[in-house]
Amino acid sequence: MEPTHHIFGQTRLKDIKKGDLVRWHTLIKEDSSGYKENVGIVTNVHIEHRGGRDVAMAKIIPLGSQSGAGNEIEVFLSCLKVISSSVIE
Repeated sequence: MEPTHHIFGQTRLKDIKKGDLVRWHTLIKEDSSGYKENVGIVTNVHIEHRGGRDVAMAKIIPLGSQSGAGNEIEVFLSCLKVISSSVIE
């Protein structure tokens, strides 16, 4: 029996696409409790080989003054929630 190829976060690949407005949470520094909600625009959805397996990732341009707007970041696809889907015509 051959091993099956799985991508970590594969179930989200059909839900998130380029141009979507998404949100995700990050932990706040140790001196505070809780988390911070972030918002951004997806510029690319791709699969990377990390830690010995394929992982679904998204490149995102964060929005907001304190998030370093204009700098692309990478976020694990399963951490994202779509606020508004892009419409491609």
